[in-house]
Amino acid sequence: MTLLDVTIVNVALPSIEKSLGAGPSELQWILAGYTLAFGLALVPAGRLGDVYGRRTLFLVGLAAFVITSAACGLVDSGPMLAGVRFAQGLAAGVLNPQVIGFIQDLFKGPERGRAFGWFGATIGVSTAIGPLAGGALLAIFGEGEGWRSVFLVNVPIGLVLFPLAWKLLPRPEKKASHSGARLDVVGSLLLAAAVVAIMWPFVTSTSARSGH
Repeated sequence: MTLLDVTIVNVALPSIEKSLGAGPSELQWILAGYTLAFGLALVPAGRLGDVYGRRTLFLVGLAAFVITSAACGLVDSGPMLAGVRFAQGLAAGVLNPQVIGFIQDLFKGPERGRAFGWFGATIGVSTAIGPLAGGALLAIFGEGEGWRSVFLVNVPIGLVLFPLAWKLLPRPEKKASHSGARLDVVGSLLLAAAVVAIMWPFVTSTSARSGH
């Protein structure tokens, strides 16, 4: 779901523009804000998974992703959608690295290689079928308000996945304390600043060109 949402929104932009009256800059932030937030959250969330447990972070990220997806489908303005998309990207950034961590923890040797192979295939397929899935949803629900289904489709999927994750994901082993593991706050802030510095020119320059 998290990677599908990188591309599934692309085909819904004309529908969003008509329905919400969103301008070029807002449309650009609806796309880029998700990716930017995703990138900002990935490394700190992976470390938080080490500290507090991958199962906990997975469940928190999944719940937040479902809630923000529902909010995206219910907003009534372009700026609101851009803001909630940023929050959705943060939730995706919390959820996604836990999957990689689980593969590292649960598989060894050749099995780990196969697991990462399936993970890579899932990334490729989800990114590729995003526009197709978005187009299919617009065809079913109509151009006018069909863009909302692009986000709301995550809600029933998430509601099915959450109890399954709660039941099936392994609970962390009991540890005396987490004193040996901590989040490097300064390093995380520096990394976030670097990500923003790299991505900001691409986002703002595209927005500026779109506005002319």
